[in-house]
Amino acid sequence: MNDINEMELQNLRHLLLESVMDVDKYSAYAEQASDANVKQFFQKTVQSATKNKTDLMQFLQ
Repeated sequence: MNDINEMELQNLRHLLLESVMDVDKYSAYAEQASDANVKQFFQKTVQSATKNKTDLMQFLQ
Protein backbone atom coordinates (compact mmCIF):
# COMPACT_ATOMS: atom_id res chain seq x y z
CA MET A 1 0.00 0.00 0.00
CA ASN A 2 1.23 3.47 -0.79
CA ASP A 3 1.90 5.83 2.08
CA ILE A 4 -1.30 7.57 3.09
CA ASN A 5 -1.71 10.42 5.49
CA GLU A 6 -3.78 10.41 8.66
CA MET A 7 -6.76 12.15 7.04
CA GLU A 8 -6.90 9.62 4.21
CA LEU A 9 -6.73 6.78 6.71
CA GLN A 10 -9.58 8.29 8.73
CA ASN A 11 -11.66 8.70 5.56
CA LEU A 12 -11.08 5.05 4.67
CA ARG A 13 -12.02 4.02 8.19
CA HIS A 14 -15.22 6.05 7.93
CA LEU A 15 -16.12 4.48 4.57
CA LEU A 16 -15.47 1.01 5.92
CA LEU A 17 -17.69 1.57 8.94
CA GLU A 18 -20.45 2.92 6.69
CA SER A 19 -20.23 -0.19 4.52
CA VAL A 20 -20.50 -2.46 7.56
CA MET A 21 -23.54 -0.55 8.83
CA ASP A 22 -25.13 -0.63 5.36
CA VAL A 23 -24.78 -4.41 5.17
CA ASP A 24 -26.46 -4.81 8.56
CA LYS A 25 -29.19 -2.26 7.87
CA TYR A 26 -30.15 -3.47 4.41
CA SER A 27 -30.00 -7.11 5.48
CA ALA A 28 -32.57 -6.33 8.15
CA TYR A 29 -34.74 -4.47 5.62
CA ALA A 30 -34.56 -7.44 3.22
CA GLU A 31 -35.59 -9.85 5.97
CA GLN A 32 -38.60 -7.70 6.87
CA ALA A 33 -39.77 -7.03 3.32
CA SER A 34 -42.89 -8.88 2.27
CA ASP A 35 -42.91 -7.69 -1.37
CA ALA A 36 -40.58 -9.80 -3.53
CA ASN A 37 -39.36 -6.82 -5.57
CA VAL A 38 -38.53 -4.81 -2.46
CA LYS A 39 -36.80 -7.81 -0.91
CA GLN A 40 -34.73 -8.31 -4.08
CA PHE A 41 -33.80 -4.60 -4.16
CA PHE A 42 -32.45 -4.73 -0.62
CA GLN A 43 -30.63 -8.02 -1.26
CA LYS A 44 -28.85 -6.44 -4.24
CA THR A 45 -28.01 -3.45 -2.07
CA VAL A 46 -26.51 -5.81 0.52
CA GLN A 47 -24.38 -7.43 -2.19
CA SER A 48 -23.13 -4.02 -3.31
CA ALA A 49 -22.33 -2.90 0.23
CA THR A 50 -20.55 -6.21 0.90
CA LYS A 51 -18.43 -5.74 -2.22
CA ASN A 52 -17.57 -2.19 -1.14
CA LYS A 53 -16.54 -3.46 2.28
CA THR A 54 -14.41 -6.24 0.77
CA ASP A 55 -12.75 -3.84 -1.67
CA LEU A 56 -11.88 -1.41 1.12
CA MET A 57 -10.49 -4.19 3.29
CA GLN A 58 -8.30 -5.45 0.43
CA PHE A 59 -7.01 -1.94 -0.16
CA LEU A 60 -5.96 -1.63 3.46
CA GLN A 61 -4.02 -4.92 3.50
